[in-house]
Amino acid sequence: MDSEITGVFEGGGVRGIALTGAAAAALDLGYVFDQVVGTSAGAIVAALAASGYDSRELRDVSRSIDWPSLNTSRNWLQKHYSMLVRRGFHNGARLETVLGSLLGLKGVETFGDLPEGALRVVATDLSHGRGVVLPDDLAELGINPRRFSVARAARMSSSVPFVFDPVRLIDQVTGETMMMADGAMAARFPVQLVPRDGSSVGFRLKQPLHTHTHYEIKGPIALATAVIGAGITAREDLPFVCGPLKNTVEIVVDHDSMDFDVSASRAMEMFDLGYAATFGQLEEPNGVGRAKAG
Repeated sequence: MDSEITGVFEGGGVRGIALTGAAAAALDLGYVFDQVVGTSAGAIVAALAASGYDSRELRDVSRSIDWPSLNTSRNWLQKHYSMLVRRGFHNGARLETVLGSLLGLKGVETFGDLPEGALRVVATDLSHGRGVVLPDDLAELGINPRRFSVARAARMSSSVPFVFDPVRLIDQVTGETMMMADGAMAARFPVQLVPRDGSSVGFRLKQPLHTHTHYEIKGPIALATAVIGAGITAREDLPFVCGPLKNTVEIVVDHDSMDFDVSASRAMEMFDLGYAATFGQLEEPNGVGRAKAG
């Protein structure tokens, strides 16, 4: 019998493809995502899971997305021009369009198309130095949460500073313009959003030991690159206290988080890593033991 859970999906850049495999495995084990929360790449996977994508469809999505196309600036000149104009190397509108199309196939455009409370994602308000939960906090800004775009929320959560341009959001109460960016700065693994009175499973990404990228920091651009990399991966090496989670699946993925030059075959490798890790670590809903990957 299917078992309802709250799924918590961590951020991790393009390595989030492995989280898609993890979600697929959980579904195949017999779990149902009653609620999902996520940050950055985890917000994208959470949005797909909340919209009703099944295991096969999640695999097809991971294979079919043109990952390199998310790098909208392909050379040094384009990147620096984009940084001056948009405040990011790449235009996140492409990511929003791709995700919007995928959600549209399931009839999902706004949070109003989902059951209330089914999806929550974290973004960072750079203008005020605070974390924002979407759609929960939108009402305080004078914005109707149920009319807010799910793809836009996931893009906000995924807009890594300097890599993707931040997203402008107007506070309808004060008239202030807020710059919204990567939710990992506020809560990379948003266990704070997990209800304590239900079953929950967290899905985390880890790098193999001794494979961290070494950054030669010799100037401001190199320093910015190192800061971005540390913001994405540094906390992976710290011990994790489970908190409200019933189970946590850890997925080891050896890939640069910001390297979007991913072929379809490499995407499937990361998907399969997430799938196998979940089958190896997550018990079946009836608790009789760990399932084996097929």
